[in-house]
Amino acid sequence: MIRFASNLAALSASFLLFAQPAVSGTFDCSVVYDEYDSFMNKNYLIKPDAYVRTLQGKISQAETGNQANALLLSPHRLGMGAAVVQTNKNAYGKFLFSWSGRGDLRGTPLLILRDVTTFKNVQDGNGRRAYREIRVSASQMVDLDTGRATQGEGADIRYNASDPKQIVLEAINGAKISFPMETACRQ
Repeated sequence: MIRFASNLAALSASFLLFAQPAVSGTFDCSVVYDEYDSFMNKNYLIKPDAYVRTLQGKISQAETGNQANALLLSPHRLGMGAAVVQTNKNAYGKFLFSWSGRGDLRGTPLLILRDVTTFKNVQDGNGRRAYREIRVSASQMVDLDTGRATQGEGADIRYNASDPKQIVLEAINGAKISFPMETACRQ
C-alpha cells in the first residue's frame, strides 16, 4: 500500500509538471537555422521578456547593432533587428527591420520592415496577416494591422528621427513593442 501511494504521488507530480503551461525558458535551437522563425511560439509572442532580456517600447539605430549580433539569424537576415509587437488592436506579431540608404535630404535612412506577421487571435493562430516589406520614411507611422503608413490613432509604430544621429523605432498609441536583446537558444 505504501509503495502504491508513493507511485501515485510520483505520477501526480509528473502530471502537474506537464499540465503547467510553458511560460518561460529557452528553445533548443540545435535544429534551427534562424531564430526569428522560433518567435512564432504563441507564448513567446505574448510575453517575450519571460524568455529573454528585452528592450521595451523603443530601440535606437545604434542599439539595433547589439541586438542583431546577439540573435541567431540566417545569412540573408544577418544585421537586421527583430521586434515582437502587440498592436493597439490587440493583435500579436513580429517583424524584422533595418535602416537602409539615405531616404531624405538630411541623410536619414529608410526604415525597412520585413517579414511582418500578426495574428488577430494569437491563441489559436486565427486572423493571420503577413507583409513581405514595408518601407518607412523618417517621421512616418505604420499601422501593423493593415501594413500601411498612416497618420493618427491607428498607427502602432513610429520612425522618429530628430536628426540623422538620433534615429529611433518606437511603439505609439497604446501598442507595445519588445526587442529581444539575447538569444533564446540553449548554449
